[in-house]
Amino acid sequence: MNINKADKKLIKKINTVSILKVIREKGPISRADISKIIGLNPATVSSNVSDLLNQKIIEEVGSGESSGGRKPILLELNTNEIFVIGVDMGIRKVTAGLINIDGKVINKVTLHFKMETDRKQVIKTMKNSIYEVVKGFDDKLDKIIGIGMGIHGPVDSEKGVSIYAPAFNWSNVNIANIFEDEFKVPVIIDNDCRAMALGEKWFGKAKTSKNFVLLNIGTGIGAGIYLNGDLYRGSNFGAGEIGHVSITHNKIKCQCGKYGCFEAVASGVGIVRRFVEKIEEGKKTSILNKMSIKDITSEKIYEEALQGDKLSIQILNETGRYIGDGLSIIINILNPEMILMAGGVARASEFIFGEIKETIEKKSINNNLKSLYIGETDLKENAGIVGAATLIIRDIFTV
Repeated sequence: MNINKADKKLIKKINTVSILKVIREKGPISRADISKIIGLNPATVSSNVSDLLNQKIIEEVGSGESSGGRKPILLELNTNEIFVIGVDMGIRKVTAGLINIDGKVINKVTLHFKMETDRKQVIKTMKNSIYEVVKGFDDKLDKIIGIGMGIHGPVDSEKGVSIYAPAFNWSNVNIANIFEDEFKVPVIIDNDCRAMALGEKWFGKAKTSKNFVLLNIGTGIGAGIYLNGDLYRGSNFGAGEIGHVSITHNKIKCQCGKYGCFEAVASGVGIVRRFVEKIEEGKKTSILNKMSIKDITSEKIYEEALQGDKLSIQILNETGRYIGDGLSIIINILNPEMILMAGGVARASEFIFGEIKETIEKKSINNNLKSLYIGETDLKENAGIVGAATLIIRDIFTV
């Protein structure tokens, strides 16, 4: 059989990626154990390991137990030599994180967008977040291999284009090109919720799950979906827009222009809107002893609920029922094994999770509830930046 140079390079790449995956998942691990796990001969493993050591992607970290003879030298990822910047673009703010190859957050910075949604100003704020997050880390600048970005709205991840960002009213903006021109490193973008799901798959609670949904509830609502072990984007990159499914007959207008959307009632903005409506109807709340109506946020409502304010508790309980309605749709259509909740609203778990459970038990197919896990993400407030960084990290471990 004739194997040309291109074939040999591909085989070597496949072997290297296989070795890297084992080291990431099993490390610290010896060369001999790597050979046993992936079925490569010891000489091939040693050759590929030498290349990875020279590239400083992995490192030797001492000796393991001997089964007779010399103690084996153990290998693990070199978390001090490869870094990625993860950018999580929300509706009101952007967070940038300096992340190592093992998903650990070294530093992070959050900047808020100005009230106007001018495209140039939004992009400038995003760029500034990256410059800010690397300040004081001059020793790591040359070790940054790329920028991953989770972007609000539908995204063409193949072309690096933000198809439509509803909050900023822009269409077909090539985010990847803009940031590659600025920072001179590879840039990969995806929808923010899909990036979160990817991060949770690699570094969080969903490592062993093939079918799960990450529901992000903050200023808006969206979902990242894994089906049969793969991130699902849809035929036009629009999968996961669960926030714009209608779940109520109330004539509450959503920012998308339609009425009764999941996002319009259960997002942070929706919570505040419903809370203020109750105040205007004459309902009493202790929150008005501390601030004016215009300063009320969903976070403040949660804090007041913790202090026993009845209206705050009522609104959060009601939010749990709305979320249960939305989750029931996901459960009945996709039958996932796991639903992970991210975002600020999910942190009010003591007021919403009981209502969520009760609602989905009423509205979901019983068979689809078997073994279903619903809970918070492991990555919590870092889900966005770690997920975005994983867009780049994943490429190291992919042929």
